[in-house]
Amino acid sequence: MSTVVEKILMRKGRAKGRVVVIDVDYIMSHDTTTPLAIESFRKFVDNIIHREKVVIVFDHIVPPSYPDAALNQRNMKQFCLEYGLPFFEGCGICHTLMIEKGYVKPWRVIVGGDSHTPVYGVAGAIGLGMGSTDIAAAWRTGQTWLEIPESIKIEMTGRMPRGVTSKDAALAYVKEITLSGGQEKALEFCGDTLKKMDLYERMPIGIMASECTAVTEVFHDELSGLVPDKDASYLDEVSIPIDTLEPLIACPHSPDNVKAVADLEGREVNQVFIGSCTNGTIHDLRIAARIFKGRRTNRYVRTLVSPATIEIYRQAQREGLIEVMLESGAMVCIPPGCGPCIGRHLGVLGDGDICVSTSNRNYQGRMGSPKAEVYIASPATAAATAVEGRIADPRRYL
Repeated sequence: MSTVVEKILMRKGRAKGRVVVIDVDYIMSHDTTTPLAIESFRKFVDNIIHREKVVIVFDHIVPPSYPDAALNQRNMKQFCLEYGLPFFEGCGICHTLMIEKGYVKPWRVIVGGDSHTPVYGVAGAIGLGMGSTDIAAAWRTGQTWLEIPESIKIEMTGRMPRGVTSKDAALAYVKEITLSGGQEKALEFCGDTLKKMDLYERMPIGIMASECTAVTEVFHDELSGLVPDKDASYLDEVSIPIDTLEPLIACPHSPDNVKAVADLEGREVNQVFIGSCTNGTIHDLRIAARIFKGRRTNRYVRTLVSPATIEIYRQAQREGLIEVMLESGAMVCIPPGCGPCIGRHLGVLGDGDICVSTSNRNYQGRMGSPKAEVYIASPATAAATAVEGRIADPRRYL
């Protein structure tokens, strides 16, 4: 009988054995993957495009920080004009924006020119990340194909202890599964802990599936009928007892090099980054603001806060969170985008810099210099670290 991933893919496609051809609902790409997709698309003889399925987002280098990026983005706009395609510029990070704008719904299948596309599983959809050539083929056909992956079930149970967030839960399962543990597999998340979370709080758990090399992932949801059959077969089952967790941190240079924050306290840092598709939601900004309120960030630490979308920024303004950030000495990055996370602009790290980031990857050179170090943590740990100027346990601030 079927897992949730099998149910969605079989419902949306035509299968021959374990291989399924799917009529996708939407095709997303951004400003670093679209240019090559355009190049590949123009090689088709007829240039037919399924424009009703195409969504293009300018978010990775916005505004452009070097000439080639500016030229690529101008060519992208010309392509959108030529084919009547929708695009978003300066509105936010693609994945958060896709959910916010309503493209991502339960039972849908969405392909994206970005490795973190599987995060759409937080909303009950199947997201499949792919390269630019495959995006071009999807534009032309409206379809994609894949071998239906076997699933690993990850059950999270218990109440979050003080100072522990969904990012800590994400780091806990990444440590358990490891970077290669999800290769050619899907992850299915369930458990009473997750039932209490909204989509924003689920984002870190969904995003970090890509760091386990998973093909895709999905959250079980009884209201939407996204539940496996009772005798569904799982390749493996992992249990994460959330009520036993403490604040966690991934050390250089791998997301699965996870340790307790308490074991690293006192390590001095040069930069703190709170944002990205992983932890740039209103939920995350509220956590950081609780710690920043009435306090100053360390003046020798560059503290950056980047809401994931412009709507999240406006909500944070209405709640007074942006003022709290600014009063603390943090810099708020607008327009929202991926710049700091991928080392393109707005906080590029130099040789010897040490950064605590709420993003998803800390590979060598990810945020700038290959001689810098990046630690991945929750917004609570990042905010506490910004205040103290060294890695700090957030529990004494909450």
